[in-house]
Amino acid sequence: MKKNQTIHNPLVSVVMPIYNAELFLREAVDSILAQTYQHFELILVNDASTDSSLSIMQSYKKQFPKKITILNLKKTLNRGGDSCANKGLEVAKGTYVARMDADDVAHPERLAKQVAFLEKNPATFLVGTNAFVIDAKGQVIGEKNEPSSHSQIYNNYFTYHPIIHPSAMYRRLYKNTPFSYTLKFSANNDYYSFFRLICQGAQFANLPEKLLFYRVHKNNNTFNNIKTKFMNTLKTRIKMVKTYGYSPTAAQIAITVIQFLTIMCLPEGVLTRLYLISKGVIKPGKKIGELFSSFLSLLSRKSTAVTS
Repeated sequence: MKKNQTIHNPLVSVVMPIYNAELFLREAVDSILAQTYQHFELILVNDASTDSSLSIMQSYKKQFPKKITILNLKKTLNRGGDSCANKGLEVAKGTYVARMDADDVAHPERLAKQVAFLEKNPATFLVGTNAFVIDAKGQVIGEKNEPSSHSQIYNNYFTYHPIIHPSAMYRRLYKNTPFSYTLKFSANNDYYSFFRLICQGAQFANLPEKLLFYRVHKNNNTFNNIKTKFMNTLKTRIKMVKTYGYSPTAAQIAITVIQFLTIMCLPEGVLTRLYLISKGVIKPGKKIGELFSSFLSLLSRKSTAVTS
């Protein structure tokens, strides 16, 4: 065990891929710096951004030189955030890795609660959380709720990805080998990598608390090239059945056929709306939005109090 890691206070490596994220990057970084759990390193991987993202990163690096590492890629990898995350994983030192997107906001207790869960459950490889959904202005417009137990997560993997990826925290080592994403496609590599792991016996869980504010906006990568991404997931499902022994139910196969017919027939704009409806993204009451606005206004003030 390394000197800067203890059983009760393990180091967490927060890995954040960044590509042209100037509009939301400060909120994302501030939310990590404002965590109640402070034994972490923040690894910012700049995927050759052409906006002011790099200068924003450098301003944080000057303020927190010991806590923040910047990996500045001169040429874009052009394979989604997971290829950038692999670069971060190469230098990560933590017992645990927390994924974070540059347009989302973490709840202040996210790291603390996930570390506590993994410390109490040494057989669990990965733990995610539920999330509020926010728009470009930071207003809460819905929520994402995923199954909690390993069996529920496993049983749902064939029809969708039951882990909110930017909420995931996992062990840096799996069976004594550093984890990295398998890069099979231009996107959806997290789905492939995690699906394969759970088929191979890795234990997953989701905390019931909403510890992430997941942002939906016009440039959100999730909603680009939906048809291509669905074909990636379809290829992944077939691979998991043929190679890794996943046995889908008749209902799951029927759902997949319906998904295929729907996605191939409808235009992208309609598909985006259907996706949001299927994930339960609906307008909540005014109270949650007001709570989020109050929380967001505190982030920058809290982050300046963090010692590097």
